[in-house]
Amino acid sequence: MAKLIGLASTKGGVGKTTIALNLAAVLVHRGAKVVVIDADPAGHAAAVAEMGALPYTVTPLLLEEVEASAVAAWSKAVRAADADFVVLDAPGALGAAFGAVIAIADLVLVPVGASMLDVRGAAETVGIVRRHRKAGGRGRPDILVVPSRVDRRTGAGRDVVGTLAGLTEPVAPPITLRAVVADSLSGGEVVPADSPSAIEFGALADAVRTRLETM
Repeated sequence: MAKLIGLASTKGGVGKTTIALNLAAVLVHRGAKVVVIDADPAGHAAAVAEMGALPYTVTPLLLEEVEASAVAAWSKAVRAADADFVVLDAPGALGAAFGAVIAIADLVLVPVGASMLDVRGAAETVGIVRRHRKAGGRGRPDILVVPSRVDRRTGAGRDVVGTLAGLTEPVAPPITLRAVVADSLSGGEVVPADSPSAIEFGALADAVRTRLETM
């Protein structure tokens, strides 16, 4: 059965889709079968995939109805994916799809920048995931906070890992703010395999697999 990895944040601009696409690429390059589900009406992941250069499939699968039957059908479609890992790119706004991604995920990645507003957004997202976990009574999803778009030239960027420890959830290795990350997605590609950013996404993949293996 596929492991379900959700990307969720109530704050925009933290690199959620970027992390989803590059994490999926690392998993594929390591021999896993991966499907990315774009559940965000903005459709950014699907738009990148349309350029035809990603090494996996991105499937748009929106959920805009709150009725139990619609949520159940959506969840069934996600679980039916023929893959080792399903990476779910949740919408940024609270709604049916945001909640559904959290409800079915084995692991939720919470991308967060170094600013005060980013950290507040991460705290809000973590709180929502914890409430879903408590309500579900199944001990899942696990949470992994991902420092994203980190500018190490700033004090906040250098201290972000320590700052995020205050959320009392595991913190992944940071993803540094680099032009190559944005430039690659603009061309429909993930970061080059020999780039420093690829090393960072590889370290994130290691952290993800470690969390999943402890469940």
